[in-house]
Amino acid sequence: MHRLRPTLLAMVAVLAACGQGGSDSGTAPVQASQNRYAMANACYRVQDASTGLYLRVTGDDGVATDAGRVADATPFFMKPTGLGRYLFYTPDKRFLSLTASNEALAAGAGDLVGTVGREVAGVGDTLLWLPPPLDPVGDTVDWIGDWLAGQAPVLADGLRGTRSLGVTATPSDGSEWTVDQADAAFTIVSTTADGALGNETGPTGFHFVAADGCTPYPEAELNATGEPFKGTMPDGTVFGYAESHMHLGGSEALGGKLGYGRPFHRFGIPHALGNCEANHGSNGVLDVFDTVVNPDSDAPPHDTVGWPTYKSWPTWGSQTHHQTYYIWLKRAWMGGLRFMVNHLVANEELCQIWPLAEHDCNEMENLQVQLDLVLDLQDYIDAQAGGPGKGFFRIATSSAEARRFIKDGKMAVMLGTENEKIFDCGEYLDQPLCTREHIDEQLDLWYDKGIRAIFPIHLLDNAFGGTRLSEDPALSTLYQTANVLATGHPFATLPCDQVDETAPHGETTTDEGRGLFDTLLLQVLGPPPLPPVTGCVRNARGITELGDYFLNAMIDRGVLIETDHTGTIGRRRMLDIAAERDVPVLSGHIHAVEPKYDSRRTIEVGGIISNLPDEPSPVSIAFIEDLVAAYLEVNGSADGLATGLGSDINGIHNQPPPRENAAEDPLKYPFTSYDGRVVFDRQVTGERVFDLNTDGVAHYGLYPDFIADMQQQEGGEQALKYLFRSAEAYLQAWERAERASRR
Repeated sequence: MHRLRPTLLAMVAVLAACGQGGSDSGTAPVQASQNRYAMANACYRVQDASTGLYLRVTGDDGVATDAGRVADATPFFMKPTGLGRYLFYTPDKRFLSLTASNEALAAGAGDLVGTVGREVAGVGDTLLWLPPPLDPVGDTVDWIGDWLAGQAPVLADGLRGTRSLGVTATPSDGSEWTVDQADAAFTIVSTTADGALGNETGPTGFHFVAADGCTPYPEAELNATGEPFKGTMPDGTVFGYAESHMHLGGSEALGGKLGYGRPFHRFGIPHALGNCEANHGSNGVLDVFDTVVNPDSDAPPHDTVGWPTYKSWPTWGSQTHHQTYYIWLKRAWMGGLRFMVNHLVANEELCQIWPLAEHDCNEMENLQVQLDLVLDLQDYIDAQAGGPGKGFFRIATSSAEARRFIKDGKMAVMLGTENEKIFDCGEYLDQPLCTREHIDEQLDLWYDKGIRAIFPIHLLDNAFGGTRLSEDPALSTLYQTANVLATGHPFATLPCDQVDETAPHGETTTDEGRGLFDTLLLQVLGPPPLPPVTGCVRNARGITELGDYFLNAMIDRGVLIETDHTGTIGRRRMLDIAAERDVPVLSGHIHAVEPKYDSRRTIEVGGIISNLPDEPSPVSIAFIEDLVAAYLEVNGSADGLATGLGSDINGIHNQPPPRENAAEDPLKYPFTSYDGRVVFDRQVTGERVFDLNTDGVAHYGLYPDFIADMQQQEGGEQALKYLFRSAEAYLQAWERAERASRR
């Protein structure tokens, strides 16, 4: 083996003494198509284009370009890490890598400094619980932590030492290679280190020769065969259902360490859904949040190992483990999912409760992290499919673009937001923390980033109006306390029977007996949690005048209004404005057992109401039946009714558990999709086999199973007719919003 010299180019020396290369039969090897994406998830040998010699792993874990015969060359499974980037995976499950002499020391030191920096920044975020006049304290600690974390890669690079080429048991930055076209061949250059495969004068051109003998890279299974529906129905409409409310980046919210997992990782599922111990501690003892929110568990300890065993997670009830890995998304797409509203989600106050953090708690910064994640997810899915635009997952910024994607058989994704202070527009002691000019500037900025649906109000009051009050005592206590921390005051309430008599803008001031000094004491002294809101009461705050301006500014840009979470008085004002401007609104995740608040008026303005499917399939059917009744009341016919599923997955919400009678009347595997084109069997991820009858919707890939279970229930066929109209309904609502815009 020839060692790489310590220059900007790390090279594999060509051993010319071995003679000219070629196949065993003496014919020239087959060159891969001149497309740097074409090698995705396939087996290839690598040949030097100038000498004909092949790349091989030598006995001492080194690498040389000295094989004169194809049979002596090492076959590599080409696992894409992104568009045009790959891991070279050997048959014995190792990785072609540029490694440094002090790699372990550098990685360990960098990780330690980075972790300490992020935790210091997390403490700084927690200190921002102090009232706004004392924000500089938290900001300073946050800055120190961010600076320290920023020094981690600098320290690691300084310790790394001389690099050499070889194979490693685990992937690292030095294992990722960019493949690019160069004349009639390809260059292979390290993505993150100064190095390339080449000779003494620089990078060499290589051919990729189709091969066998590779070990496939670890991956979850689809367990679905067939070609999903594409094109349009006879009347020109698209076919498929809409996911109206979900969070692909939910694990990045609340600081990024309360939950665990990602929809993808450049090094695959062992890293995207590996071991959650780094976030949840040994045996999951730090996963205390799941104790509160998980209806299927009463204690935090769990087996932290994910890939390949998944003994303890994901489950239908656990809400701190990621549930939308990209293969699971693909399985849902094969089951008829054609339109998705992915909401970037954040809550600064809840983030500050947990000092362990990876991201800043500022909501807009967190939304940007999630936006970048979703854009990278699209590229990653494209890379797995063989190149730009080839994946099933397509982010759309217009209704026409979305319609085109769905006609092509792909899934169109609309981007939305769901956070407490959109554009940092909170309020403190009833004073808004933003201006009209700021709103216009930020709306334009985030419109250009692709945002097309916004929750003006979420769980807490803000500069635009009052939130809907929770009827759950535990959540009410949590939100009441968070509202004091965020705004300086508890929720203002009024009896339910007074709602109809309240002006559209509602309450705009709090108790006159509590001034600034009282509020400071309330926060600084750390009071016990405030009592929950009890009895039949509503938020006395409606939509503020600034909220009126914001709603109209959204409509002017063609951005859709999400009405869920807004208090009763405020939601009615939203519907007034929607009626005046002739635009629909979205109600994307209504709980099946809750009253369908303002459903009649939502239908009247052409809005869409979708179910939060957190109960077994018969409950979702009952929701649709109730919606049919409301639709009949308004229109006299249900012919135009459409409703989606708003799972709220990764959004601190459980998914449907198994049916109580599943043992006596199970969903039978294999089953056929609603369009009759795809056959599904039990989904397998690693060593775990998922079954709806026993696991419920443990992850997003089990929604085709859930829909098949709906279909076999009484009333299921009729319910699915309305569900599979929802992709078209969302497109039509989007088109109406665009027509009303003033862009």
